[in-house]
Amino acid sequence: YKDHKPNFPNHVQCRLINPAKSEIGIISKNILDRINNDVIKATNARLWRNTHSVIDWFNAIPEKSSYSFLIFDVVEFYPSITENLLSEAIAFASQHTTITDSETETILHAKKTLLFQDNSTWTKSEQPNTFDVTMGSYDGAETCELVGTYILNRIKHIFINNEVGLYRDDGLAILKNKTPSEANRIAKDLNAEFHKLGLRVTTEAHMKTANFLDVTLDLPTGSYRPYAKANNTTHYVHNRSNHPTTIIKTIPASINSRLSKISSDEQQFTSTKDDYQEALKRAGYTYTLQYNSQQDQPPGRKRNRSRNVIWFNPPFSKHVETNVGRKFLSLLDKHFSTNSPFHKLFNRNNVKISYSCMDNMAKILSAHNKSTLLKSDERVTNSCNCRDPTKCPIPGKCQIKNIVYKATVTTNQEPKTYIGISDTEFKKRWYNHKSSFKHEHKKKDTELSKYIWQLKDSNTAYNITWKILKQANSYSNITKRCQLCTWEKYFIITANKPTLLNSRSELISKCRHSNKFLLVNQK
Repeated sequence: YKDHKPNFPNHVQCRLINPAKSEIGIISKNILDRINNDVIKATNARLWRNTHSVIDWFNAIPEKSSYSFLIFDVVEFYPSITENLLSEAIAFASQHTTITDSETETILHAKKTLLFQDNSTWTKSEQPNTFDVTMGSYDGAETCELVGTYILNRIKHIFINNEVGLYRDDGLAILKNKTPSEANRIAKDLNAEFHKLGLRVTTEAHMKTANFLDVTLDLPTGSYRPYAKANNTTHYVHNRSNHPTTIIKTIPASINSRLSKISSDEQQFTSTKDDYQEALKRAGYTYTLQYNSQQDQPPGRKRNRSRNVIWFNPPFSKHVETNVGRKFLSLLDKHFSTNSPFHKLFNRNNVKISYSCMDNMAKILSAHNKSTLLKSDERVTNSCNCRDPTKCPIPGKCQIKNIVYKATVTTNQEPKTYIGISDTEFKKRWYNHKSSFKHEHKKKDTELSKYIWQLKDSNTAYNITWKILKQANSYSNITKRCQLCTWEKYFIITANKPTLLNSRSELISKCRHSNKFLLVNQK
C-alpha cells in the first residue's frame, strides 16, 4: 500500500511489485541499455539517472533568480505504460539506432505478466491482455527510460531551449521570467500532451524551490540541500548487526560523504544533518557528521588497466571465530608461491576476498515456510506403480522425484557404491541405467555402467541394490540454487573412497537441471 501518499486512510492506493519476474527480462534489459544509450547520445535528451546529474544541471543554470520551476509527476507511470505507448517509443528509438524485429519481440515478450485469482488469469480492465511493466522486473527501469526519452521528445516544444528533464516518473523544468498565469498555461499544455500519450500528470508551476529526488533545489539563493519526505523515518544498519566489520565501519563515513555531496555548502549541511545524526545514534554509532567540501576531497586515481579478478565470497557471521579471509590468503600464498608456474594466475593481485552477508531473519523464515509447504504439498514419500511390488527397485518408492540415491554393486569381491541423482521419477532414471547396462553403445553413460560392463566382460556375477539417501529440491529459477546437486556432492565427498565409483570431476560439474529453463529448450 502507498501509505506515504496524502489522504491515505480515505483514498487507499496500492502498487503491484513484480508479480512475476520473467527471465527473458535479463535479455531485454541488455537490449534496452544499448538502445537508451544510443538514443540519449543522439537526441541529447536530459534523462537523469541520479541526483548528481540533477545537481550538475542546476549548477549550470545562469541567473537562477530569473527562473521558476515547473514540477510534474507521472501518475502510476509503470502500470500506465501500454503496449501501444511502448511500441511508439521503440519506433521513435529506431530512428536513432538499429533495432531488429527480434529485439522488439523480446522487449514486448518480457512484459507478459501473469497473475492468478480463483484459478483464473487476472488482467487489467482497460487492456484485457497480459502486458504489464512491473516494478522490480529486470527491465522495468530501462523500459521507463526508453518511454521517458520518447516523452521528452514529445514535450520539448513546450519549453524554451528544451530546459526540461526526467527521472523515471519525476520531471523538472525551468521557466524564465514567466508570470504565474503564464506558468499555469504551460502546465496545461504539458497536461494536454501527456493526455495524448494516455498518461496523467500532476503539476506544480511557478515554484522557486523544488523538492526533487532526495535534494531540495533553491533558485533565489542557488543552494541545494538534502531532502526527505515528512513522514519518512531514516534507519541504518545497527553497528552490532551480523555484518562484515568493513561494512559496519564504512556506513557512517559513506553517509557523511553522501550528505556533503548533496549540500551546496556547510550551512545547508548543518541545517539538515540532525535527523541523520539521530538515526546514526539510534543505530549505535558515535560518529559525528561533519561537512566535507568537494574541494577538500582528493581526486580519485584513474586506473587505465583493468585486471581480471577472481572473487572469493565466503558468508560472514560473527559466530565464526576463524578468520576465514586470512586463512584463505595464507593458503593462496602457500600453494601458489612465486616459484609456482601458476603464480601469475593466482596471486593477491587478481584473487580477492569479499565477505557476503548471511540471510536476514525475514529470508530465513520465508525459506522455512516454503520448505514446510513443499514437504506437505508436493513431496511424495510412498509411491509405486510396479505391477509386481516384489520386483520394485526401491520397494514402494520408485515414483519419488528429486532424490539422491545410492546403488550398491555386490560381487564375490568388495562391494562398490555409486551416488546418483534424479529430478524425475526414480523409475525413469532406473530404466536409463538398465538401458546402459544392456546396450554396449551406452556403456560410457555413467561410471556405474562402465563398471557393470567391466564385470560383464570378465563374466563376473553381480547384484545391484538401490537406496534413497536424500530427497531435496531441484534447481529453482527463483532462488538460482539446486539443493539436489549440492547434496549429491556432499554424499560423494563423505562416501568411502576405496569403494566409490564416482569420479572426482563430478564434484566440480555444473548443475544440469538449470538447462530446462534456457530459452533454447522452451517449446
